[in-house]
Amino acid sequence: MPYSDEDLLPISALQHLVFCERQCALIHVEREWEENRLTAEGRTLHERVDEGYREYRRGLQQFSAVRVRSLRLGLYGHLDVVEAVKEADEPDNAAFFGLRGKWALYPVEFKRGKPKKHDADRVQVCAQALCLEEMTNIRISEGCLFYGEIRRREPVVFDEKLRRATELLAGRLHEIIGKGLLPAPVWKRHCRGCSLMGVCQPKAPRGDAATKYRKELFG
Repeated sequence: MPYSDEDLLPISALQHLVFCERQCALIHVEREWEENRLTAEGRTLHERVDEGYREYRRGLQQFSAVRVRSLRLGLYGHLDVVEAVKEADEPDNAAFFGLRGKWALYPVEFKRGKPKKHDADRVQVCAQALCLEEMTNIRISEGCLFYGEIRRREPVVFDEKLRRATELLAGRLHEIIGKGLLPAPVWKRHCRGCSLMGVCQPKAPRGDAATKYRKELFG
């Protein structure tokens, strides 16, 4: 059953979800947000692409800040860059971009840092591709992530495993936000780089440990 426009959630929330369900809930349910150096650098990296531009080369065109949505997944957002590569003079398949001829589409997502061990970035760009597929009816086989720290592109293949994982995560995102869930904190190494560590307090005593701590503190 497709979602309505009012039910759509931001694609960027999927990245928060993969990184940490509690972080996702704090941002999108509790409306908490604190910027640190990492988030500020990421915002600066996106300033140019968010303004929107279009570039032409022979057989290649680039579009920035492309707005997309998927009623099937209940997601919306924008792509930093979509590269359109011409494959043949016909048939026309890219009227969405005002192009004549047959084109292959490649979403490009910009990130400030370097490749990560978890799949948050790959899931995000895959969700963008799934939205773009729904809007253009063009099968998108791969895209890429451009990391500012290493100044290099990392290809992302949209295979069935990644597509299925992204679809399941979209469903989990709607469950958390729709029900207003706030998962319990779990301390992990990546907590050190989270801008919400002060709000989340993953190391704070809880349950029996919290009761013991209060007795020790107040007598």
